[in-house]
Amino acid sequence: MSIRILVTGRGSIALRHVRCLRDELPGLELAVLSSTGEVDADFQPCSVFTTLSHGLQWNPDAVVIASVSSRHGAELRACLKRGLHCLVEKPLVVTRAELDDLRAALSTNEQRSAIVVGCNLRYLPVVRQLAAALADVRIGAVVRAHLEVGQNLTQWRPNRELVHSYSAQPELGGGVVFDLVHEIDMARWLLGPLQVQAAVGGRLGHLPIKSDDVHVALLTRFNGAPVVISLDYLSQQAVRRYAIVCEGGSLTCDVVAKRLTFADGSETRLIADMPADFDVAQSYRTQMKDWLAAWHDSSHAVASSLADALESAELMLAMNEALT
Repeated sequence: MSIRILVTGRGSIALRHVRCLRDELPGLELAVLSSTGEVDADFQPCSVFTTLSHGLQWNPDAVVIASVSSRHGAELRACLKRGLHCLVEKPLVVTRAELDDLRAALSTNEQRSAIVVGCNLRYLPVVRQLAAALADVRIGAVVRAHLEVGQNLTQWRPNRELVHSYSAQPELGGGVVFDLVHEIDMARWLLGPLQVQAAVGGRLGHLPIKSDDVHVALLTRFNGAPVVISLDYLSQQAVRRYAIVCEGGSLTCDVVAKRLTFADGSETRLIADMPADFDVAQSYRTQMKDWLAAWHDSSHAVASSLADALESAELMLAMNEALT
């Protein structure tokens, strides 16, 4: 008997997940949620539904939630009520009310659906190497850190008018804090619980969008060490870099330059520079395998669980509120 999966959304991330699914599940029955009733040819063959309720009446075995950001929370709640397995794209929510609703839904999810949240950078080998380096007691305590990411939004979607993208519209969940939540999740995952102290930013560039295009937040760890998270839609040269200063030396992970290094008082040592360690495309495939493994084994612990992602969502919302 074939497996039925409903995908909410018809954009590039939805298509990426569909390709991964078809590689892993030959004979897959696919349905796509599209409000216009149309999908690109690359999704075919598939059924098409214009509303979530109609899609759920198709009785899918699982759902991939890859719609605009503002719909993620409501779609996930509907799926949790049905006990469906879900892979849900980030951000999980864009309001505190949605966060509270999801926490309540998770607490009553007696069927314990397999849920993976799309924080795919957790599956990137170099990030795992960075986490292992930080766990080495010889490196000493973290005394400060800076996680930054930025790329001009016109480079993200070169064939699409920005004004029509969800990133351009706050009501659809656009804005750097929501779009670039990966670095907020990475900060939590690598450095533990964080508290927001202050934030600055807003719409500072000249892109034809209504959303915030710059956000810089100051946070602190349990020991008072400062952590800065810098996000932007404006960098003409793409950047994704994590610099972590410890008592025994400094770790720098440059995902764009494909280098992870450790520097102390005597030398700079290369830890990783192999292309496979920085293969973001492969991280999506690894994420998909993790999700499918959780379907078949309820004891399988996924790398990006819903309960953990809710904590990242809490931090994301706190950063956004610190700016207002």
